[in-house]
Amino acid sequence: MKKILVVEDDQNISRSLAVRLKNAGYDVTVASDALSGLEFAIRKPPDLVLLDISLPAGNGFSVAEQLQSLLSTATPFVFLTASQKPGLREKANKLGAAAFFQKPYDGSELLEAIRLVLAGERVSEESQVYSI
Repeated sequence: MKKILVVEDDQNISRSLAVRLKNAGYDVTVASDALSGLEFAIRKPPDLVLLDISLPAGNGFSVAEQLQSLLSTATPFVFLTASQKPGLREKANKLGAAAFFQKPYDGSELLEAIRLVLAGERVSEESQVYSI
């Protein structure tokens, strides 16, 4: 069973993601801030990380950078954000993100992107799914 770490501070979103991912057959761990996300990733290395960009105790970009140096294997990550700030997608791209989703996003498109990333395939650039 593939392990997914969700790092999201909005409890409604993280709960919804956890339920959807578990129903899709994934082993899900949820962290509500950047620091606990790093701790969970080190204790139980995930196969994929879903990262909100705006987080307490850090941000999704810093978590991604630290995970890249701390984990022994390359772990793909997908960014989620409600922010409209310019340049976020480009920054995610520079960090090597597998995909970038603007909130609100379509849950089935997110699941498909996760499936593709875990299968080592490229995420297509359709609708709200932004291939990186």
